[in-house]
Amino acid sequence: MKKSNQELQEIINNSWDGIGIIDKSTKLIYVNSAFMPILGFLKEELLNKNFTSFMKDEYKTPFLNLLKIEDSKRKYKAEIDVICIRKDKEKVYLKTTISTMLDKPLFVINIKDITTQFSDDEILDDYVATMHMDLHGYITKVSSAFLKLFLYKKEEIIGSSFKTLVHKDTNNIVFKNIDNTLENLQEYSSRLKTVKRDKTPFWVSFKIKPMYNKYGDVIGYTSLIFDITNEINLNDESSILQAQIKKAQEELLEKNNLLVQQSKLSIMTETLKRLSHEWRQPLNLISLQAQKLEIDYTLNEELDPKEAISSLEKIKDEASNLSKTIEDFQHFLRKEAKEELVNPKEIIDNAVNIALKDKNNFITVKIEYDKDFSFYTLKNEIILVLVNVIENAKEQLEKEEIEKGSISIIQYHNEDKIIFEIKDNARGIDENILHKIFEPYFSTKEKKHGVGLGLYTSKLIINIQLQGVITAFNNSKGATIKISIPKKEGN
Repeated sequence: MKKSNQELQEIINNSWDGIGIIDKSTKLIYVNSAFMPILGFLKEELLNKNFTSFMKDEYKTPFLNLLKIEDSKRKYKAEIDVICIRKDKEKVYLKTTISTMLDKPLFVINIKDITTQFSDDEILDDYVATMHMDLHGYITKVSSAFLKLFLYKKEEIIGSSFKTLVHKDTNNIVFKNIDNTLENLQEYSSRLKTVKRDKTPFWVSFKIKPMYNKYGDVIGYTSLIFDITNEINLNDESSILQAQIKKAQEELLEKNNLLVQQSKLSIMTETLKRLSHEWRQPLNLISLQAQKLEIDYTLNEELDPKEAISSLEKIKDEASNLSKTIEDFQHFLRKEAKEELVNPKEIIDNAVNIALKDKNNFITVKIEYDKDFSFYTLKNEIILVLVNVIENAKEQLEKEEIEKGSISIIQYHNEDKIIFEIKDNARGIDENILHKIFEPYFSTKEKKHGVGLGLYTSKLIINIQLQGVITAFNNSKGATIKISIPKKEGN
């Protein structure tokens, strides 16, 4: 055992990463050899000092918050980037991993110097105008160079629609072409007439492409923006705009035809997959019951009528379930569905009455919507999706036993989209499965608690039938499902 401890000590001391042990107050109890040169202090200057004392003030509270864990959850790991001040007064950027020690109320910290990476990022941030958007077209992140170019403050532009930046001369057909390009996971590149915060018009070269997470899911879009105003004169503007519209119309027609074919193929493929999944277990049951009857009849000269009737009843029940599955899919795929003129209150009230008719008293429901506003949509389809999302939120609140459960349903609209947000305070979705919740057959519920068509089919309805987008992310108290569909106004 002593030899093993010595070998472990040798491995830790020879690590390229700085490794230390801290208590809940962040006092350094141990540091390895690599820890010292990263901060530039000697070992005796580090020990018994708080690790947070070397950090810039804005990083101290977030770091301390990561150390506040329940004693029952001793297996814990977190990661945070912090800025510390070295002994020579220089800044050092540290990627810091925090892990608990299972047998003691202490934490192991692993630090890596990522100053070079951050320096490169700072240069890009200062000199390259970049912008990130979510799948609904809302701005989630911008660079400092972007803010200088468009004259915005960060808090003024984050959360705004991308179209806030585009000049009113830009035809809607161009936006549709951008949307279709991105939906096909292609890059979009063009010249756009945009406006600064003070309404000054100017031209940019605009390149946008999808962003992926480590699982291959598209999680948003990133774009590069370059000011090309000096390259374009007033005489060019009209011809550029007309050329843009013509090109967009041609590309949109081609992409729409492709999308129609892809949608048909997608519906057929996914329907067959889901049918085969839904039918597999009932067919196995029918087969087993039939085999049981055959064996009993073969081996027993006098077959018990009650047992035979029981087996036949089970076969009949399973056949009935198969028939119901077909009816469910016929409803989903029905072609006669037509868009209706509805208002948000009608849609939300219908969904809430269905999904929460037997809710527990501890759940409160908050609703916000556009008044005096109506739009065309597939009414039953959007209600079905909202019902499924709200039911999932309700079940999660019950599962987590939240004393004061809350579901908020918020509807609003922008230039071309109707948006629904359903929020709960059920502690959120595990980040390890967040990317999976719209996948077919994925569920965190027991089988007996499965309801409706599921988030997977909701995604199909939103994406294919309503030409919209549905996403999920965690908020400070729980989860948010965000749905956006094209706006077709009725007034």
